Amino acid sequence: MTAPKPVRVLISYAHDPGVPGHANRALDLADSLRIRGVEAHIDRYVEHTGVFWPRWMMDEVRDADFVLCLVSPLYRERFEQSGNPTAGRGVRWEGLIITEELYYEPNGGPRKFLAVVMEGASVDNIPDVLHPYGYTHYCLPADDEVLYRRLTGQPTVVPPPLGAVVNYR
Repeated sequence: MTAPKPVRVLISYAHDPGVPGHANRALDLADSLRIRGVEAHIDRYVEHTGVFWPRWMMDEVRDADFVLCLVSPLYRERFEQSGNPTAGRGVRWEGLIITEELYYEPNGGPRKFLAVVMEGASVDNIPDVLHPYGYTHYCLPADDEVLYRRLTGQPTVVPPPLGAVVNYR
């Protein structure tokens, strides 16, 4: 019998200097998910391998079961194509890819794109196109178990087995 294919996750985030430690928390999340059996991908795992970033991002978004959008003020600005157009091209590109995929999957498809609010960020940092899909967002570290259960298909509450109908006389 073959082992089940692990859930594949892309971590999308901005190297946001306005939120100290944000990039390190993104890497810590990727490491933590991998240790717990989730195939997490993040740019920092391949940053020195000579990758062609636009293709890497397109492939990663396409191949991911889930994309965790780690929001921050700079992430939202770049995702929404605001601010300096020559800075933050990674998030700008991922934002376009994600927006296009949402456009072609009008009800969010399988709800692949999940907004994650890390320490130092706020729900106000969720990009506008993720709001209809991001009404369920996850605040880390408090929602770590809930997010992990979502990624791995483990419900928080499992109903008991259905019993037999009771015949009252």
